Amino acid sequence: MFASVPSPAAPSARGRKTAARRRLPAGAACPIDVDRLCAQVGHGHQLLCPSAGQAAPLMQGSFSITPLRDGMSLHCTDIVHLHDMSTQYAIQEQSIKVMLKLEGNAQVIVGRHPLPLDAGEAPNAVPCGAVVTLNAPDTLRRHSRAGSRQRMVVLTLRPAWFDALRISPELFREHLSVRPWKPSLRAIAIAEQLIHPLELEGPMQRLHQESRALDLIVEALSQTMAAKPCSAATLLAGDQQRVRRLQQFLDSGEADQLDLRAIALHIGCNANTLQQQFREVCGQSIFDYLRRSRLQRAAHALQHDGVSVARAAEIAGYSSQANFSTAFRRHFGLPPKHCRNRV
Repeated sequence: MFASVPSPAAPSARGRKTAARRRLPAGAACPIDVDRLCAQVGHGHQLLCPSAGQAAPLMQGSFSITPLRDGMSLHCTDIVHLHDMSTQYAIQEQSIKVMLKLEGNAQVIVGRHPLPLDAGEAPNAVPCGAVVTLNAPDTLRRHSRAGSRQRMVVLTLRPAWFDALRISPELFREHLSVRPWKPSLRAIAIAEQLIHPLELEGPMQRLHQESRALDLIVEALSQTMAAKPCSAATLLAGDQQRVRRLQQFLDSGEADQLDLRAIALHIGCNANTLQQQFREVCGQSIFDYLRRSRLQRAAHALQHDGVSVARAAEIAGYSSQANFSTAFRRHFGLPPKHCRNRV
């Protein structure tokens, strides 16, 4: 079912430990070995590389899978890999995965089809999301490199959850349909809260997690239920990789002043074909995506770099601060001047 994946040379143990200390926040460097990983992931999980005897521990950080209610579970990850690592998991039951990746470029393949979830590495990470439907038995395979950090939230929704809320999952029937979504600043903040939760006691902790999880689900499904899904099987792997390269190019800022022809020339593809494939995967045009990406970069600059609203408007491509403020409020739900104070 899978093509063979070469195993790159692993860095030294000293290099791996140095990377882990450098990248993990204080108090988060908990070792995760093979036994702990398999116990939490459950039946069907298999470590392909490295061998168990060569990996103690595999990772450092925090990793948890928490059932929130019948048919709904929460998976939070903030880890640094200490080895080049490949794992495999057998998918048996139907589910919909609401994913939000804050950082990381691990390769995830279901069957033969890669999932488009590459958020990049800090400080240039760009959070991304996807709603993925799994409706048939399949195999998920994941590859990551030593020293890389992965931060993400995955919510798994099973038929019982939809049934209890009287929500029809008909729009999500196609196996391996992938609907990308662009997380707002509020969604990113919620994901951070789920990964590093408040210290609450007893059922209050679970209630807080569930309320935050529902906020993410509402945002993700609101963006994606009306969008045309991309079936992972409809595009060849090379075409999917081209679209991901284009997303990275648009997010980098290098395409901000280019027209469609120049963008297509940079990617090495016919403009009409590129637009069609991008719309299939992302459910929107290239320039709609670019507009959202520039707003996201402007918000990041306001929140993390302390730029003025005028400078943020330039980053987003607006000559008028008033028009920028209107677009910003429509996209994020708050004016740009408040971006650094609340989400």
